[in-house]
This record gives sequence, structure tokens and C-alpha cells, in this order.
Amino acid sequence: MKLEHSFSVAASIGNVWSFLMDVPAMSACIPGASGVVQVDDATYDAKVSAKIGPISARFGCRISIAQLDESAYSGTVEVTGKDTKLGSSVKARMLMSMREDGGSTTVDIHSEVEVMGRIGQYGHGMLSKRADAMLADFVACAQSRLAEMS
Repeated sequence: MKLEHSFSVAASIGNVWSFLMDVPAMSACIPGASGVVQVDDATYDAKVSAKIGPISARFGCRISIAQLDESAYSGTVEVTGKDTKLGSSVKARMLMSMREDGGSTTVDIHSEVEVMGRIGQYGHGMLSKRADAMLADFVACAQSRLAEMS
């Protein structure tokens, strides 16, 4: 499933980049994320809880920063997660890029997501609505944190 998201925040591109690259701090804005542990320079483990339809899932996730281009403010992140209780898993590859326009920064995220198992049965519509809601919560939190940094 392909997902396209874009959001703007009233902060400089440098501040947005710094915030997003600080995975433990940034993850505090991801709804349901907890227990973020750095494995190495480019890898983190975390737990992510999410309610999708009538099902509550708790994924053990591995987040890998596959590629970063700081000069272009772009990067690729890969996420794999498994909820062994539900027999469901998720695999995502997200390409992120940023551009500055005046005093605000726009972040574009292009995602390829595979959801397998029981949760995958809900289909693109329900999963994309949940992703949209999680992103809206993330953006509200990020805007608040970035305003504190300014």
C-alpha cells in the first residue's frame, strides 16, 4: 500500500531536521510509541501500540535509518514490526524530504507499507485513515515541540 503525506511546520528547515533526526525525542510525538532504545548509530528498537478498527495491537519495531542526505534534507527509513499475540506484522519504507518556504518547512513522506496478518485484513481504507490520524497527532506534537525550540 502506498501512502503520501505532507505537512508544514512554522520552523526553519534546520530545526525541523534536527528534531526529526533526534529519534528518542521525536518518537515522543509518535502516538503509541514507547521504550525507544538505540541499538547503533542508525538503528532503534521501540514498541508501538495502535488501535485499528476493533483490534488493539502492540508491535515490537525495529527502525533503521537506511540513507540520509543532510545537505538535501532527505532520507529513507525502514520499519519492521511484529505483534506476536495477533500474528500480525508491518513492514514500511518511508522516503522523507523537506523544503523551506519563508519561515516554515514542508515535510513530504512517501511510504510503501505492507501489513500482514489479522490487521492486514482491514484493507487500505481503514489503514490509511488510521495512518492519517496518527500523522495529524504527530504533527500537532511536533509543532508544539518545535515552537519550544525557537
